[in-house]
Amino acid sequence: MRLLERLRRHREITRLRAEVRRTPAPAAFGALAERLLAHGRLDEALAAAEEGLRLFPDADRLAHVRSFVKRKTLAGSIRRLRGELGRRPSPVAYVHLAEIYRELGSEDEALETATQCAERFPLNEAPYLIEGEIRLERFLRDRIAKDGELAEAALRRATRINAHSIKGALLLAELYHLVGAVGACREQLGVVLAANPAAPGVQEFLDGLDAAGGDAPEPDFYDLVRAVESEGEFARDPAAFPAAIGAGPRRPARRRVDVDGVADAVVRLGIEDGMRNSVVLDADGVVIAQQGTPLGLAPDAFAELVRRLRAIADDASRRMDTGALVRAEIDGPSGSVTVMRLRSLTVGALYSEPLRADRVWEMLQDCSAPHVTPVREEAPHA
Repeated sequence: MRLLERLRRHREITRLRAEVRRTPAPAAFGALAERLLAHGRLDEALAAAEEGLRLFPDADRLAHVRSFVKRKTLAGSIRRLRGELGRRPSPVAYVHLAEIYRELGSEDEALETATQCAERFPLNEAPYLIEGEIRLERFLRDRIAKDGELAEAALRRATRINAHSIKGALLLAELYHLVGAVGACREQLGVVLAANPAAPGVQEFLDGLDAAGGDAPEPDFYDLVRAVESEGEFARDPAAFPAAIGAGPRRPARRRVDVDGVADAVVRLGIEDGMRNSVVLDADGVVIAQQGTPLGLAPDAFAELVRRLRAIADDASRRMDTGALVRAEIDGPSGSVTVMRLRSLTVGALYSEPLRADRVWEMLQDCSAPHVTPVREEAPHA
């Protein structure tokens, strides 16, 4: 019986691997990774999930598998560090624990750990650097003013503690670049050059800033960061800040969304039994593509519903400090609605039986994930 069971498992895994090679998609990678996980083959499950995420970086199902496997493999390290902090607290142990949580994708736990470290060791720069980098990453991802403001406060605190912190100065420079505070960006990069004159790319980037910047006084930082949130756009291209001088090995890769590809794929969902409406909105709520059936709502009415749901969810996320809307679901008399954020786009679907929420979420990811690709880093330019 054991031999037959092993043979059955082998055939199942072989079939799933062939499916991944034949039709790469988040669902195919997810099925393979989850089956490997069910069989206790953790290393292979992690490898399958990470391979899928390289192709489909926004695939929620694959991210959950990766997080679960890493949490299991790192559970011993987490227990050891928590025990060490209970017996003999130290900044090193706090930072190590926070970095593990970051590796797991648990931003809130990493921020909480950094806060605990700062409370115990207020003159150590490390927890403020961790908080500043996480907040900067969230600001890059969600364009929420609160994250930008808290990033600057944490990084300013770190550089006051250590005036020669290259990492703190680099992170501040990137933040100031994003909001258009050219003078402040130039000042922080000057700190970097003073500490390391050979820092790669810094002088070239500074030369570009000197050519582009004027002598007019800059607006207040808080006005600039709030303008980013209200307009939904950075003042300067994030990709123009060279990756070579960015400070963070875990900084998420910048991604580009093929808007037309997403729109076409979402509209094609109309052929699915139970799908009543689908819509793609841009950052301003303008309809990029939509489809409706006789059983659904009027297309314009559904688009307005998705706009309202996005606004409510975004407002709640800001108040709870959880970033921006990623996924929202609601049941109503006209069917169920799933709303998904994909970078600057919002995708919504109205559906009924035989479709269910988890299946629709997977469908939305499967039709959108292939249209998100890495942005090729370019050399610094003026």
